[in-house]
Amino acid sequence: MYCIDVLTDKAQSGREYTEYILNCCAERNIFPLVQVYYDQEKFFAQIQKTVPAIVLLILPGVKGLNAAEHLRSLYPRCRIIWSSDLDFSLHAFRLRVEYFFMEPVEEQKIREGLAACFGHSR
Repeated sequence: MYCIDVLTDKAQSGREYTEYILNCCAERNIFPLVQVYYDQEKFFAQIQKTVPAIVLLILPGVKGLNAAEHLRSLYPRCRIIWSSDLDFSLHAFRLRVEYFFMEPVEEQKIREGLAACFGHSR
């Protein structure tokens, strides 16, 4: 099963992000399992058991940077779409993040991130 995880601190937006992902994937005839996490500790504990194919990481500031670095160190082949309120584009490049964008989070940006992830074959 194809798995896409969402890590965010915005509880209300988690459902919205899931809907964006499912709509975009359905257009490509991909039907992933999408799981939303609001707690980094639970997220990192869970991915020890089931490694996602793609992670949509939406955390503010240094929390997002730390999560991206930790995720990349654990799973170098995991594809990452990262959004932040700060410009971490150079860090994203250094970490080989598939797609980085600054907030606000919009459906089109998530679609572009997913397109970048689907375009990569590792």
